[in-house]
Amino acid sequence: MEIFWSAVGISVIVCFLFYILAQHWQQALRQQAWTIRRLTDRVQDLEDLGDPQFRRRIGESAPMPLKQVFTFSFRLSDRFWRDKLQISNENRDFIRTFGSFVGSVKLEKWRSHMVATIAEVLPDSSTARWQARSLDFYPDPAKKNDALTLWELRLAPTNELAERPPSLELMLERTVLELRGHLASSVGGTAGNGHPDQSREDEVVFFRVPLDQELLAEFRCHDPAGTLGNGNSDLGTTTTPVDGSSWQAFYSYGDPDLGIEWQLRLRDLNKSAERERWRILESAEIPKDQIP
Repeated sequence: MEIFWSAVGISVIVCFLFYILAQHWQQALRQQAWTIRRLTDRVQDLEDLGDPQFRRRIGESAPMPLKQVFTFSFRLSDRFWRDKLQISNENRDFIRTFGSFVGSVKLEKWRSHMVATIAEVLPDSSTARWQARSLDFYPDPAKKNDALTLWELRLAPTNELAERPPSLELMLERTVLELRGHLASSVGGTAGNGHPDQSREDEVVFFRVPLDQELLAEFRCHDPAGTLGNGNSDLGTTTTPVDGSSWQAFYSYGDPDLGIEWQLRLRDLNKSAERERWRILESAEIPKDQIP
């Protein structure tokens, strides 16, 4: 009888050990199955990333935060300095010595703000060189005339009365670029984009460039360059549709009587189909006679 109960006890212990071992192996197999399932899902995700339709759907559901890119430049002729501003020779020398001049302005219109990059040449001297400045602009919806000064040029030295000297300013507002002149009250002018001037008594708006495609429509024309920055033609042609369907557009205006002209290039990244075509443009073919 004693042997019987000993055998029963040993059997119970053996069964308990088998139960513990089975539980351990079951947990290990469950962990391995979960790991294999995770690896399979990750492999499937990687395969989906290579699917053009999947990438297109992702791009449409999550639009780029960068919406538009503007490249702006303007030119002031001798007529503008001589006839409109009536700059004396003394002040011309002052401007050349202490003034900087704008080469171009790149405006990046993001979802939340704008970034302006101004390329300008420093005052005329033996060390004259180009420099680029970047400014962030977060327009305040509560302020109707909220603006950022991109560039300022003093037209004369500060006088003895410490009054503000005459100057030119390139201003950025939410939807417009303006060239303003703070001049003597005896100097007047009209806006240089075909619209009536709404200046104050001592301020002249020489041009006002809207940053809206509908308002820019009247200034749209064919891009004289007709090429992209990588040397390729603009999608195989030097012309752009005039109905505003292209993701790239060129605008310009000139007033020879005033002595002002400006140019504006736009890349609208909201137009995903055209943007995808831009991404796959190939480099220009090298002529055979230039191949070593």
